[in-house]
Amino acid sequence: MLIRSEAPADLVKLDRWWRDDIIRPYQADQLKQWREAGLISLSLLATSDMGEVQGHIVVIDAQMDNNSQEIALWHSPDPDLLMPLLNEAESTLFEFGYTQLKIMPSAEAARAEFAPIQANDTWWYKQLAAATA
Repeated sequence: MLIRSEAPADLVKLDRWWRDDIIRPYQADQLKQWREAGLISLSLLATSDMGEVQGHIVVIDAQMDNNSQEIALWHSPDPDLLMPLLNEAESTLFEFGYTQLKIMPSAEAARAEFAPIQANDTWWYKQLAAATA
């Protein structure tokens, strides 16, 4: 498995993956809109040795004044790929100078150590730090 940045040659493959393999056409449409609007800060793929998409994470600008980025899509049919995708995204965003990620609450977000800042928060957050070996 390889985790890498999305390339222009991946657009059709990703659209087909979201629509046909994952059966989430709404996400495919949303992804296209974000691309066209230039909102995507980072898009990473997990691919097999044969180049087949196995997971995808998309981060967009959270439109906040605290230098936050929002995990907009984060999916893999293989749950063992979710954390490596997130770890790579966190490391890359930290290198880009971002300080915080936000995500909608979920079991995966809790396992990834996201948490609300205040008890009534709609979003969960995670401070970014340098990766440790």
